[in-house]
Amino acid sequence: MDSVPQLSFIVVEGALIFAPDADPTHHRTFDAGYIFINNGYMEVGTEEFPYTSRITITMHGDVTTPAIPTYGNKNIAVRRGQLHLVGKPVPVTWTMLDSTVAAGSNQITLQAQPSVFNWAVGDQIVIASTDYDHNHSETAFITAIADHPSDSAATNKRKILTLDIDLVYQHYAGVYTQGTDSIEMRAEVGLLTRTVKYQGDPETSPVNRYGAHIMIHYPEDESCIGRILYTEFFNVGQAFKLGRYPIHFHVIGTVAKSLVKGNAIHQTYNRAVTIHAVSYFTIQDNVVYNAMGHNIFVEDAIETKNVIMNNLVVSTRRSWSLLNTDQTPASFWITHPDNIFIGNHAAGSDRYGYWYDTKEHPINGSFTPTICPENSKIGEFRDNVAHSNARYGLRLFHKLIPRQDPCRPWTYDATNPSDPYASNPSIPA
Repeated sequence: MDSVPQLSFIVVEGALIFAPDADPTHHRTFDAGYIFINNGYMEVGTEEFPYTSRITITMHGDVTTPAIPTYGNKNIAVRRGQLHLVGKPVPVTWTMLDSTVAAGSNQITLQAQPSVFNWAVGDQIVIASTDYDHNHSETAFITAIADHPSDSAATNKRKILTLDIDLVYQHYAGVYTQGTDSIEMRAEVGLLTRTVKYQGDPETSPVNRYGAHIMIHYPEDESCIGRILYTEFFNVGQAFKLGRYPIHFHVIGTVAKSLVKGNAIHQTYNRAVTIHAVSYFTIQDNVVYNAMGHNIFVEDAIETKNVIMNNLVVSTRRSWSLLNTDQTPASFWITHPDNIFIGNHAAGSDRYGYWYDTKEHPINGSFTPTICPENSKIGEFRDNVAHSNARYGLRLFHKLIPRQDPCRPWTYDATNPSDPYASNPSIPA
């Protein structure tokens, strides 16, 4: 079926499979209040057979709608099972400007792109701010794409995009050099359109800031699998509701079989991707724009060995409805340092870019005295960029003082002042 009446409650205990149409312009719609995967399997494309035509899944409901215990409403909930949302692959989800764009222009030039570059006329993009106000980020639709006339190479050509609007602000692209050192400073450009779209209903979601969400949960290693790739999330997340985030992996443990890659998550009212008591999880190549609260959210300080790589986060906005710290949000909020952050860009926030807000011990339901994040080493942090943040690009606070044994106290020897912590020395972060 190309469309259905608005369905109320769908329980998946077998398989619910949406197959793409051979016509890439074909558009299917699916409307429901709840989709509850209980020991079941839901597929909208797989990595081997992605959903290459178009589908829009719209979830309906508001704050008064009855909720599934633990999982909530207006959502896809996974309780022991698998969820595969895989749109047409987008090898380049975001890039950077090749040259500065003046205010009033309707054309931008992107850095040289590989031959797999597949942005298209009609797609929506976001261009990050490059000044002191991240609200100068802008969105537009592509009306034409051309190769740069001076590029003769068969591949890796610069792309000129013509937009449907004249840009209001200048967006900078250049290289700053001092002596033998140089640093590239360029506006990022992210693609917001995907063939698979998951959204909250447009009638009530923006008014109430109460969008759709996905919650994947069962307290057992690898009990749930979520493969969410190249999907667009719009009008998602539920303000005023803990645990109601666009993509939420909740208290599963090891989730090495899951992957969140290449998605576009924009206009969200409560975070973007939440990592809650899970490890060995990969979040890669995603574009996040205009999301409230901490965006990439490492929740309880028990989460370790997760890989957060090559994500672009643009215009992180404060939220008055969640944790106190969401009033001073970070694009990347990190409560346990033993995670891996490589090649991410924090392109504008109401407060911070990357915030290591380490804890003495894991918090909330994850508490244990045997784990001590503030005295643990950083897993890895390299090639990350921050700009246009209202306060700090990188903040380490409250403490980050790694010790050889993170949970054993220092032993101070007053008779040996030259080496006061010999029994449990501090180590490089």
